Amino acid sequence: MSKYPSYQHFAASLPRVQLVMRVVFYLPHDHAVVAPILRRVLDIYLDFIGLGGGSLTSGEDSDITEDTFPLTPEFWEEVQRHLAKPRFEYLDDMDQDSYWFRRLTKRNFDTWVILKGGDSEPDGYEFSFESRLPWREPSSEYSVLSVTLPMRFLEVAGPEKAHDLAQSLADRLPFATGHAGLSLSFTRGKSKLLPLLKDQLARHPGWAIPVTRLWHQEKRIDGIHWLNFLGPAMLETIGGTQALRSHLRHPETTVQELTGGRALISLGPAPLAGDTKLGETLPAYRELARLLEPWLLPFARFNTWDGYTEEETRHWWRRFLEPPPAPVSNPLDG
Repeated sequence: MSKYPSYQHFAASLPRVQLVMRVVFYLPHDHAVVAPILRRVLDIYLDFIGLGGGSLTSGEDSDITEDTFPLTPEFWEEVQRHLAKPRFEYLDDMDQDSYWFRRLTKRNFDTWVILKGGDSEPDGYEFSFESRLPWREPSSEYSVLSVTLPMRFLEVAGPEKAHDLAQSLADRLPFATGHAGLSLSFTRGKSKLLPLLKDQLARHPGWAIPVTRLWHQEKRIDGIHWLNFLGPAMLETIGGTQALRSHLRHPETTVQELTGGRALISLGPAPLAGDTKLGETLPAYRELARLLEPWLLPFARFNTWDGYTEEETRHWWRRFLEPPPAPVSNPLDG
């Protein structure tokens, strides 16, 4: 895993940016449906991060307090209660002039719990669950569960354990889609930091930028990653596992059938950053992108980042579909 250490964080130049391994699942269900399994999902994550010496130390939950709180036994108990039992019934049954109806519809989520590791600064371990608003008519929005691992976890426990974590979570979650791979993590100031990373983003296509509040997917996939999970509806739309296997020929790509008519597409034994300056353009990622292009989320103009032109952001969004830049040097030259 020697290819990762120099990208664990950006040290003195950009101390608020880290490179992490991020696992995300989009759940087409209200909190009440997934509540019975969330405690177990959290326990699985805690068991895995313990292998790398990690732990969770602080939390955020605006329904507990507006401030970040330490995960003392009392706060742990309250957080786990919020995960295990949703606080709100259908919004249709609320008085529209009530305080909670106005607050919930304004913030646009039911429950949002974020648990982080680290003392003075986040250390790369994070568990987050955000649930959609509960309406009697099923919503087209998704609830989102996300966990992260720092690069040192990959060095200590290995990418196999990161793969096992993602699959263990997938085995228990009723997801529509999901993914796992390298991602930047911003402790704060994302809008100001992204322009400073323009050259590095272009150089390392395997780095993802977490999408903020991606709710309406409508049978879409939010990009190409190391591990790509497809739920029953998406897999059926694409044509099933046999269609995937017949089109994906890269030797490091595997297609695995999961229970419940779901599938996992793995692009190699470990997540890769790629390095276009050295000609490392991630061909397995590009092959999958070409196959799934009809179902990839299209670029939306409102996603243009501060400090980037619309064309620059669009090109990054489609980086596995656009022609790769010519390498600056040949890795075989030493």
